[in-house]
Amino acid sequence: MSLCPSVPLPLVIVHSIADRQLVVAVSEEAAGFGIRRGMTLTQGRALHADVEHAEYEPEKDRRTLEALGRWMMRFSPVVALDVGKTSVPCEALFLDLTGCERFFGGLENILQCVSNALAHFGISAHVAIAPTPGAAWALADSGKNLTIVPRERLESALEPLPVCALRIEREISTALNHLGLCTIGQVMHLPREVLPARFGQVLLRRIDEAVGRIPEPLIPLEHRPPIEARMEWDGAMSSPEAIWSVFQKLIGQIIPQLVRRGSGARRVDVDLLRAHAPPVRKMILLSRPSRDPVNLFNLFRCALEGLELPSHECVSRVCDEGFSGLRVTVPLFEPMGDEQISLLDHERYAGQAELDRLIERLRVRLGNDSVIQLKLVESYVPEEAWKRQEEDAETRRRGDAGKRTEGTLSADVFVSASPRPRVPASSSRPLHLLPTPVETRVMVRPSEDAEGKPAAFTHGGTVHQVTHAVGPERIAGRWWDGHDKTRDYFDVADITGRRFWLFRVTQTGRWYLHGTFE
Repeated sequence: MSLCPSVPLPLVIVHSIADRQLVVAVSEEAAGFGIRRGMTLTQGRALHADVEHAEYEPEKDRRTLEALGRWMMRFSPVVALDVGKTSVPCEALFLDLTGCERFFGGLENILQCVSNALAHFGISAHVAIAPTPGAAWALADSGKNLTIVPRERLESALEPLPVCALRIEREISTALNHLGLCTIGQVMHLPREVLPARFGQVLLRRIDEAVGRIPEPLIPLEHRPPIEARMEWDGAMSSPEAIWSVFQKLIGQIIPQLVRRGSGARRVDVDLLRAHAPPVRKMILLSRPSRDPVNLFNLFRCALEGLELPSHECVSRVCDEGFSGLRVTVPLFEPMGDEQISLLDHERYAGQAELDRLIERLRVRLGNDSVIQLKLVESYVPEEAWKRQEEDAETRRRGDAGKRTEGTLSADVFVSASPRPRVPASSSRPLHLLPTPVETRVMVRPSEDAEGKPAAFTHGGTVHQVTHAVGPERIAGRWWDGHDKTRDYFDVADITGRRFWLFRVTQTGRWYLHGTFE
């Protein structure tokens, strides 16, 4: 059985090479406008101006396909991304349905269940069942959706399919098309001895694999059991000390599982089970992979301090029902490498480790969004010169050996109760920007000059006499966002030495306070 995903949108996938964006994948709607693989994005937009495009990211595509394959294990214990040895990438899932038809009541039921499940997720795919992986892939890749081919009709079903469905290189399929050999049947009717001399052994081997003359083993996805430990007790428990003791025992079971995988936990979920109510979950996020039981235990104690039940009673005064069990799971983990610390880097490493522990404690006590990492981006508009740097989403979903590409969280952190901190784009700008610029009254020097420098301004009911003013720094608005107001910024200092960042809107002449310097 083979599943070939397709996107029913006017969408093309492009690969940027040497300042050119080449189309490597085309949706069915985009193909209807004449867009083909190998074109440039400019050529595709000449055929349809509103076609959408996305960057080609093969690693992320493969991770997503692997995640879908693991979900597909409910239909078959053997799910594979790769089959045999082929130089042509097969963007498909292969399911070995041997013996599964007895459980589902026939291959037709399996085919319908898989198709309905993918449609429920909004995934458009071609699903086909055949005696060999090569034949199933050829049928699905050729658009033969919801097709079941028995062994006695295998060759007749393959004959009308295009030769590119044999998973051969594009050069070979192009050469066959130039010779007028456009279907698999035309190639199969040729004498076998002439094929290797002209096209090599690959074409003949692909035909034999498709019809079943040569076995083509599947390479199944490795089953990874979840990292978890659980303990339940007979009666209700509400003592924090007793819960701590149980957590220590469960962490003792979790650590060996992480050691076997050579990984450390990045996220630990602790569920306090209740007999007649949903469990209470506490999430522990770690700044770097860790399997230190002492650190995990201390973080769990911090998490338990703010525990509240639906009745708003803390854990030291829980209701008579109490907790009936404890479950610890590690949904996110990363490989841990051996670190060799030099003599001169020992203090820096110790400081970094202490900062990581501080971040972890703040997250547990104040919430996961209380500590965020910021990344500066190129923007002329000051309030848009930053963005929140998220952890690798793929790693969060996979929970395996994925690595972050932006460094650890503790590299640059920001602790704030506000959901939208402000960060400058350069060192010449203030560290603290107001969430919204505040309009203020300003006197300029000379007073008759509409473009003069500020001499005094009023803020919070206080008049600030300006002793020094640097500027203006002109920043034009973004017309495509509707913010086409031009700003003239001034770095000013009052008689007390405090520095402020003022700007004047040239179109209206109004003044605003945007930030303060440290």
